[in-house]
Amino acid sequence: MVFTLDVPDGAGTVLQPSSTDIVFLLLVGVMLAAVGLVGWHDYDDARREFAAASHARVWAQWLSEAGPQRGRSNFHPQACALATVKEEQPPLAIMLEGSGRELLIRTESGQGGDAPAQTPSDGSWRACEQALREGRGALAGLRNAYSGESQASTVRCDTADPKTAGAVLLEKAKPSLTEPRPLQFSPLTPDDLVQTPLKLRVAVCDRWGHTRHVADVDF
Repeated sequence: MVFTLDVPDGAGTVLQPSSTDIVFLLLVGVMLAAVGLVGWHDYDDARREFAAASHARVWAQWLSEAGPQRGRSNFHPQACALATVKEEQPPLAIMLEGSGRELLIRTESGQGGDAPAQTPSDGSWRACEQALREGRGALAGLRNAYSGESQASTVRCDTADPKTAGAVLLEKAKPSLTEPRPLQFSPLTPDDLVQTPLKLRVAVCDRWGHTRHVADVDF
């Protein structure tokens, strides 16, 4: 069976799209562009989230490896070192002439009269983190995957604050007063002292203010 199409004399054989066809094609184009945009945003978000988690793992690795070494005298940076117990020599007894009494003079070990005074760190996490992030610090080369700024820690992940996206969340463990006494964690604030051994929980904030656990370390 053969079908034929009758074309009026003088009419062209090329079919022109109607206005409905044009609108339909435009809608299809918009939908494809929207799908592509959503896919690109999902890919970009996944890439940034992976980079942020990788940076948090670098922090966790450094904290874990530094933990057993923080008590050494040559540990660097000193701002993150454990507090050292100052050793004192027994008092020096000097007999006062003609009095029959002894004068006790307390001396400090390891320092001579001309030894330069060293300015110790205040022992805070603020000082430790600053030493790690600035100059040639162990974590100086890391950048926030979302903002591009120097990788920093935060005390909380906040949906309302986009600056926390990609930040490393550090929490310190403290014993619970209830049985069987599981560990409870609270934020490690800039003023908290880090001169004693700490058990830290390392996490990272995503774009939506959610916390992504990375590791628990002994620091």
